[in-house]
Amino acid sequence: MNPAYRTARFWCAIGPGEVPAPCFGIVTACDPADRPLGDDANRDADAGLAHEVDRLGWRRFRVVGASPDLVHQEPGWGVVPGSLAMLLDLGCRWGQAAVFWVDRDELFLADCREGTIERLGCWSERTRFGQALGPWRVDLPCQG
Repeated sequence: MNPAYRTARFWCAIGPGEVPAPCFGIVTACDPADRPLGDDANRDADAGLAHEVDRLGWRRFRVVGASPDLVHQEPGWGVVPGSLAMLLDLGCRWGQAAVFWVDRDELFLADCREGTIERLGCWSERTRFGQALGPWRVDLPCQG
């Protein structure tokens, strides 16, 4: 698994009090199998993932996972699937190596292929809430 996953930070469109459940997952459809795709292909995949989550009847909210410096960003969804096993299955179907699981503010990294899980710490300490995320990714501040 890519070690960069362990350093992920999150930008969340909703506030901390609006998170719909104490346990939820974070999944993306971008760059499956760690193969960088262009924005058009990633946008199509993201729309497909959102459609599947809606079809499954899961609640969702926008989350962008990113490297600490925001150079690499993957728009995704916070979802309430009912179980980690269901989230892992969804991640596998969308070609992802891993997904994130949040259980009462504890953040875990879960390997989609092996099902192993690793604790990463406090989710809220890695997350900026109530963010205006721009049309696709986190808008970078102007460098002056």
